[in-house]
Amino acid sequence: MTSSEELGELMVTAYNYQKQGQYSSAIQSWNVLVNSKSADNGLKANAHINLGHLHQQQGNFDLAHESMASAIKANPNSADAYYCLAYMEQQKENFNKAIEYFECALKLNKKDTGIFNNLANCYDRLNKTKEAIQNYSKAISIDNKYIAAYYNRGNCYFKIAKHNLALKDLTKAIELDKNFYQAYYNRGSLYKCIGNDKLAQKDFVKAEKLAKVELENNNTQRQQ
Repeated sequence: MTSSEELGELMVTAYNYQKQGQYSSAIQSWNVLVNSKSADNGLKANAHINLGHLHQQQGNFDLAHESMASAIKANPNSADAYYCLAYMEQQKENFNKAIEYFECALKLNKKDTGIFNNLANCYDRLNKTKEAIQNYSKAISIDNKYIAAYYNRGNCYFKIAKHNLALKDLTKAIELDKNFYQAYYNRGSLYKCIGNDKLAQKDFVKAEKLAKVELENNNTQRQQ
């Protein structure tokens, strides 16, 4: 068996362990690949990223961060590694650091709508509404059916009292997803704010019904 075949077999084994939830065995397999002299930097970066995900799932956030940093060291052009670092910082509410990593990821992948949306979320949490709207808009310019970006941008417009733009975005989110109860609720709040109590109540009722259906479906899935 050639070294490339051995590496391929090792990757398959690691992925299988990962899919089966055997995280300790998966970590061992990825570590073997990381330390293999036959593995190129691209493979090592991929292994480090998978190790980072596994450590994160086990709650070992310091090890997860270390693995993602190692992925970047192995491959400085890994947008995925920067994204993962950014997402971890975002979850810890270190929004300025998350923004730094998201922007690094965007330099390597300018068409990733998820990066733009999460970057905008960070700006929004820092009350930098202008920057948030700009990045939600960039996500929408790439994918004009990106529901989350319309919803999030609509909420930003609502916060700065641009009610017509907020209404347009929240309505677009509902058009794209008829079961988006959060969008109905927020649009209802917007209608109430501008004095249209009838439409507000209609949206609140719809939001409540959809939320109950989702809750019932989730409970049914847990019982199965």
